Amino acid sequence: MAERQGMQAAGSLCDQLQITEEELQTRLAFLSFGQQDRQNLVEIHDTISSHVDEIVGEFYDHLLHFEELRGILSDPNLVERLKGSQRQYLLSLGWLGDGVEYAEGRLRIGLTHERVGLKQKWYLGAYHKLFELILRQLAVRYSKDAQRLSSLLLTLNKIVTLDEIFVVDTYYHATMQRLEDSLCQLKDAHRQLEGLSRQDSLTSVNNRRALIEALALEFHRSRRYRHQFALLFLDVDRFKEINDRFGHTFGDQVLLHVVQLAKGMIRPPDIIGRYGGEEFVIGLVECDQAGALQIAERIRLKIAQHRFLWEQHATTVTVSIGIAMLSSDIDQVGTFIARADEAMYQAKRRGRNRVQLYSKESLPK
Repeated sequence: MAERQGMQAAGSLCDQLQITEEELQTRLAFLSFGQQDRQNLVEIHDTISSHVDEIVGEFYDHLLHFEELRGILSDPNLVERLKGSQRQYLLSLGWLGDGVEYAEGRLRIGLTHERVGLKQKWYLGAYHKLFELILRQLAVRYSKDAQRLSSLLLTLNKIVTLDEIFVVDTYYHATMQRLEDSLCQLKDAHRQLEGLSRQDSLTSVNNRRALIEALALEFHRSRRYRHQFALLFLDVDRFKEINDRFGHTFGDQVLLHVVQLAKGMIRPPDIIGRYGGEEFVIGLVECDQAGALQIAERIRLKIAQHRFLWEQHATTVTVSIGIAMLSSDIDQVGTFIARADEAMYQAKRRGRNRVQLYSKESLPK
């Protein structure tokens, strides 16, 4: 998000706001800005140039009457810089030249004021104050030519209104950008929360709900396309003894490392999750029986050979793994899991630390 904001800030505001030369001319036409106005701007500019320091001084004296603005303008060095910028602004007022460049400059000024936290009410109000100050100078200069003064004031009003429209564009754009960024942050937070709600807090693999959802999705896909699908049900042997001997914190570390070792033996498309307690289920996507037996045996052996160390404690653990293969007589994922679970218990009954493939013949009588 920050990268996107940087790219936008570095780009043309006219491009972002779709202000082209044609658009600018449309705005001027809407204000009835014509050739007479262009001629009038020469005289307006001459009047401003002759009294620019006086206008700037009166303008900032007026701002300092308001407490909120005094807080913003408390730094004398800042005020001097702002006065310099204000002087340049007045001397360029209405000099359209390259229209898009003029618009870009006005938009940039607006963006700067928006970023320093100047409320739009003050910024728009400032245009009316500037209009009044320039009007006074024109009134003195053309006091004996009411018709000419009226024409100049109409032109001044049009050009000030044009600049005010640029301000509204800038503030609206900045507001929408902040709203968009806030929405993106909200969506990111929602995705993170959603991910956490589907994640086992200890091992960071799927929790039971997310695990079953993922298995059900693959279960139906495999049945539909007649793909092979293997399910491994893994249980840590004598885990209660580990907790009783070393404490639950060490037991948690054992489970965490068991999962890490198991994850290292499966492929990215495969599914792994915590079914409950020290029980974990692994779905091997598009995996045949021979492959499932091989992977399960590798996981069992890897865990059995690993020495679990944490703080002052050390131990070895073993796991029993049951395997069930998807077959035509399994019509729901719950049955599939139950078969892998039953195979795991067969492994327990046969001495633990072993892999057992589910078969009806081996069920206890």
